[in-house]
Amino acid sequence: MSHTEPIFERSKSRLARLSEKLHDNDDELGSQLPGLAELLDDIVSPDINVPREESVRRLLRVFWKSQSDGTYSDILKRYSAQEKSLIRKFVEDEKAADDLPDDFDVGLSVGARDELPALSNEGDHLSIGEELRSAFSDVIHGMHEHVTLYNDESKKVKIAVHVEEKFQNWGLTVKNTPSLTYIPSTSYGIQQIVKHAKARGLRVRASGYRHSWSPVFSDNGQIIISTLGLFEATKLPNIVSLPGSQFFVRGTELNSIDFVGTPQRGQKRLVRVGTAVTNQMFRRWCNKQKLDAASTLPLNVIMVEITMGGSNAPICHGAGRRHPTLSDLVYAIEYVDVNGNLQTISKDKDPSFMSVASGCFGLLGIATHITLELDPMTYAVMTPVQIPVMQAIPPPPELADEDIPEPLRIKMSPEQRVQAQADFEKRAADDFYAEWFWFPYTSKVWVNCWNNTEDGQGAKDYPSKAGVLLQWVETVAIQVIQDSEAFLKLQNIFPWAQTTLLSKLGLYAMPNITDPKDTIRTQLPDALHFRRAIQNVRVRDTELEIPLQPKVGSLKDAKPDAEINWSLVQKAWWDAILAAYKHSDTCPQRMPLEMRITGPSNVTMAPFRGHKLGTCSIEVLTLQNMEAEWTPYAQYVIDQWMELKDNQGKYLETRPHWAKEWATMTVRGQPMVEYMKESYRDAIVEFRETLGQIAQKQGWNLEEARQRFSNELFDKFFFT
Repeated sequence: MSHTEPIFERSKSRLARLSEKLHDNDDELGSQLPGLAELLDDIVSPDINVPREESVRRLLRVFWKSQSDGTYSDILKRYSAQEKSLIRKFVEDEKAADDLPDDFDVGLSVGARDELPALSNEGDHLSIGEELRSAFSDVIHGMHEHVTLYNDESKKVKIAVHVEEKFQNWGLTVKNTPSLTYIPSTSYGIQQIVKHAKARGLRVRASGYRHSWSPVFSDNGQIIISTLGLFEATKLPNIVSLPGSQFFVRGTELNSIDFVGTPQRGQKRLVRVGTAVTNQMFRRWCNKQKLDAASTLPLNVIMVEITMGGSNAPICHGAGRRHPTLSDLVYAIEYVDVNGNLQTISKDKDPSFMSVASGCFGLLGIATHITLELDPMTYAVMTPVQIPVMQAIPPPPELADEDIPEPLRIKMSPEQRVQAQADFEKRAADDFYAEWFWFPYTSKVWVNCWNNTEDGQGAKDYPSKAGVLLQWVETVAIQVIQDSEAFLKLQNIFPWAQTTLLSKLGLYAMPNITDPKDTIRTQLPDALHFRRAIQNVRVRDTELEIPLQPKVGSLKDAKPDAEINWSLVQKAWWDAILAAYKHSDTCPQRMPLEMRITGPSNVTMAPFRGHKLGTCSIEVLTLQNMEAEWTPYAQYVIDQWMELKDNQGKYLETRPHWAKEWATMTVRGQPMVEYMKESYRDAIVEFRETLGQIAQKQGWNLEEARQRFSNELFDKFFFT
């Protein structure tokens, strides 16, 4: 028997227990969830291979066939007629995913389906044409009021506006009521909104898909600008990742994408993007460029729904130790200042301002466009694998085998341990992209570390159309599992039932390349966005940025090529795994533990700044409906990570990701906000000084910026 087989058997035992319960003839659960026991039996069986597509279909058929649980039909009510048809063909008609994508190439995006009435023929909205309007007249209904804002006697702009529209972010951690919610589509429109706010003494903040968990948005009574239509920005499920949805994205000034300058093959390029451009739009744009101009961002977040403005403002990142943050790649930023004037700051004209302007949380003004530095297009060579937990990221030296959760233990020779350590360190230190996922209580880690090449021979779209569709349907299955009353009964008996099934589905969804001939070669943007439809599953998310440390000496004196003490990274990773097992009675973590290695940053307020050797970006997630259990659990994990110390016995300069959950947390008994103010003490001074210099040059002052663009959080952080 190989050393992985005992783990394989143990990881199945919980599924076997669920199956046994469902097979009990004296229990009604089996009849309420018909076919689930048989599916679990097949998954458990070492003699049966249940393909990923079949497992998802069979799981959904359980709820479709149930005579007492109406979750499947209730979930379908959230979808349009065509979307329902697509799901039913996959589930009820058992049509293969490969045969379905072409059926959806005429699908409507969420924004086009429900916001056609906002696309007027005048003012700030662009015409969609009478032919298209007539074709979809059945879905046109009134949603918006309009306000006409005047700049002078010769110009006016009509902008959609909602009065006292309730605001909530995607993770449902921020809820308030702005006085006005504007939906402009031009820079000129944003200018008029800011002038309107100034005349009435109101603050203005912007949002896109609302994917920040921290309170970086507008507060009660303020004005919020939504760069996306409200239906597109707020309603779930979202279908923007599906094939065909791009044909119904209306072009506006704020979602334009244009090269700056003349293309030079093989050289870096500048591209100007509107802040409403989504990663899905940008991915498609990069992939369709001709060879002599093909360019791409070398890093990005995974989600395709998030907007460029939304990912840049809080200084988001990708993966790989050679890569800084997205904000480090900003060459120029255009925005509307406190007086309603359009301003531009760029590296060529204002180099000393860029470290603040490129990642300023909207405190300079409302950003309209960002110019980014792109690399020539390359191709990812992906060989993701599923590796036993102890091999993927070995336990730190101080963690004894007997302290490792029994289901994760495997026998390893000294030579195997040395090799596992070397493999981990090489991936973490050198790979172009470096990322690890652990789905709670599974026995393997999904290792997604890869390098790129200029050779595009054999490159394919990834995921394929069928793969995207399957990822989308998997989110339907997660919705069903969350909402099902019958499954809730099973969950009440076995608190780990939901976590176990979700983790199994999650690991199933990740490719496991064990044969070199199956290596995935794809354009770089596709590899960066390897998962689609993530937005359809709301989650809670806490992430910290832990500075990598040298083996010898201090980080202050370390050189970029210093040997790294990877044991601290290993400890952080295993602390999170041990936390999940410590709380296995309630299983508050029901989504993956994720870790990426990233590079240092030059952006003033980046949590990565000063991390000369790079950063361990590590996060824990759960389903949004775990709110009651989540906060104390996330705090417990943060407590473990904040105990890490350097070679001199000093606490590491660990900081949270600005866009994730941190504002209500504490650090060693101190409110996180106060800890952050101390950690960023010098950076805050630099930020304010540079912001003041920009203000002086442009004819405004810091107090005006606070009054116009700040909120309660940033008042505390920067202006007190």
